[in-house]
Amino acid sequence: MESIFDNVLMFVLGLIALSFLVTIHELGHFLVAKWNNVKVNTFSIGFGKKLFRFKRGETEYCISAIPFGGYVAMSGENPDSIEEGEKPSDRDFMGKSVGARAAIAFAGPFVNIVFAFALLMILYMVGVEEPYTKNLIVGFVADESSAEVAGILPGDTITKMNGKETQGWDDFREQIGVSLGAEVQLEVRRGGAPLNIMVVPQELVIPAQDSTGSPIRMGIGDIGIYPRNRVIVREPPVASSAAEKAGILAGDTIFEINGEHISRYEEVVRIIDGSKGETVNVTLIRNADTITVPLTPAYNEEYKRYMVGIQMGYVLFRETHVVRRGPVEAFEKTCATSWKMTTSIFRYFKRMFQGHVKVDAFSGPVSIVAVMGNVWMSGFQDFLMLLALISINLGVMNLLPLAITDGGLLMFLGIEKLRGKPLSLKTQSVIQNIAAAFFISFFVFITIMDFGKLSLFLK
Repeated sequence: MESIFDNVLMFVLGLIALSFLVTIHELGHFLVAKWNNVKVNTFSIGFGKKLFRFKRGETEYCISAIPFGGYVAMSGENPDSIEEGEKPSDRDFMGKSVGARAAIAFAGPFVNIVFAFALLMILYMVGVEEPYTKNLIVGFVADESSAEVAGILPGDTITKMNGKETQGWDDFREQIGVSLGAEVQLEVRRGGAPLNIMVVPQELVIPAQDSTGSPIRMGIGDIGIYPRNRVIVREPPVASSAAEKAGILAGDTIFEINGEHISRYEEVVRIIDGSKGETVNVTLIRNADTITVPLTPAYNEEYKRYMVGIQMGYVLFRETHVVRRGPVEAFEKTCATSWKMTTSIFRYFKRMFQGHVKVDAFSGPVSIVAVMGNVWMSGFQDFLMLLALISINLGVMNLLPLAITDGGLLMFLGIEKLRGKPLSLKTQSVIQNIAAAFFISFFVFITIMDFGKLSLFLK
């Protein structure tokens, strides 16, 4: 019951976050349209059937059934609503100058980008968790992974990637993620002189099963290395289980079992199931104390293996500290981060055309909502960083010249400025209808893939 509540809360929080970004985007269009005396008929958060509505002045404000977007409906903006040769009224969108229409179109993405920039500035001045070192200390190497085949060992320190100094785990994962099937050169410190190791990322596959019973293929590269971490007992043990009887508590670190060091929860599952019901000695770390308790696993008919009644999770070794910056440093850091966020989508597209990223890597609205809600529940600062990332990408994506986006409208306005007259209403309508059909098909395709990934987020 608790897990169902957590899953519902995750999606509610994710929808609130996404709706906020959509609201400020549409608010940008709305305010600039009003500034230019354009009649706004509807301001909607969401698409489809209107669930809640009220009217103030000439504008209807509403929340609609499909929460993955929104719109501002302005008088005279749809080419289909205007007869060829008909002159738009002074309050119609099409009756305004090219400059005014461009300002209205640009305002939505602009607000998203400015919001992300301001949020990052505040975060960097308040203080964010950052690694003590940008080098990567390997805590675990997965069996039969690219890293194991290449000879990377736990305890190795990765200092360079393709000749450039590493910038922490997040940047490393991104670079590996867009290098599927490509050779990557790593400089590794292991005691003495640095080693140069070539590794080829393979596709990241998540053991969690999708609706067809198959592992989930993520479409990005992975080499199978992880930071140093601790395996912890995530929640109180199951009532009357071996773990509860032994006095194990939520938050305990599982350090060793039968003298074998534990660095992955899979190792706990392997040892417990491999005991075939014989007692095992589990060494725990609780605060500053080390405790060893005997556990006798019991066979679970539902899962078809021996269990002791605990749910596990990971906690990273604390390798970070809070960094606070003054306004100048925060501005410089924000500029660098904003640029990286702004260009990330183009790096992914480039790598996709090169074959180093698969289409499975794309996330649709369902995954985005799930991720935002999940991160919000895990840590508010991480959520704010993610909110900035998605906001800036929402702004950038909407500026792309893709016919039905704000960038597409800006493209039409640019053509109108150069020609001295707009494209015919029939031509605009045909282009927009074709683009709409394509994007609706793409939206459905991505959403279907999203539902296949839902098990990654459900608790």
